[in-house]
Amino acid sequence: LLTSDHRVTAAAAEQVARVRAQGVEVVLTTSRPPRALWPILADLGLVAPAVFIASQGALTGRYSPAGHLHVLAREPMPVALARQVAAGAVAAGRSVNWYSAERWLVPAIDELIATESAIVGCAPEVADLGAETEGPDKLLILAPVGTEGLAGTVPIPAGLAALASTPTHLEITRADVDKAVALGRLCAARGIGPEQVMAMGDGPNDLAMLTFAGIAVAPANAHPDVLAVADVRTDSNDEDGVAHALARLIP
Repeated sequence: LLTSDHRVTAAAAEQVARVRAQGVEVVLTTSRPPRALWPILADLGLVAPAVFIASQGALTGRYSPAGHLHVLAREPMPVALARQVAAGAVAAGRSVNWYSAERWLVPAIDELIATESAIVGCAPEVADLGAETEGPDKLLILAPVGTEGLAGTVPIPAGLAALASTPTHLEITRADVDKAVALGRLCAARGIGPEQVMAMGDGPNDLAMLTFAGIAVAPANAHPDVLAVADVRTDSNDEDGVAHALARLIP
């Protein structure tokens, strides 16, 4: 959806508005936490009553026009397991991000976290993660570009699942949490079958969602595993691929 410089284009916003006017529900389903999603939702006009799925499927909610978060469903991980992973990641020299609803906690702000903050447009809070009493919705482990075997450097205990959204970003949630699970639950509540769903994604953490959907769409520059399962290929994210797919598939 976003360009390489993290913008929503006018064409994407126009197509989202057009299909919504035709009765199509548009649900952003992302690994980003809610706070990082708010400006994107605002650019697309997807505030209340529009619903979104954030934190790799761990939180479903909506924002009011004033920017107040209303949580509809939330699936945090056990705090003891989260502390264990965070401590192991810090010991391995990795950057740790702890997302709990709108809270973004880090043990320290390093170069990787500062870069992540600039990308998503919000800032984390420095905190003692070992003192947290509530488990996060998601942990994000960051490694420098060129680091090999990111997942192997951070032991993942039973009960949690880890997915690499990029070679340097490891998303960790409860084992039963996933974009596809959250989307399936939302569709079931609306009486919508998978055959009535079109999903668009570009990364390995989108694979379950794309497999769930009746039509899976991938941009031209998606991960090879995503391109392999896509029913439709569209243009890249820098060539308005989402806008073109909506125009082509929902005339």
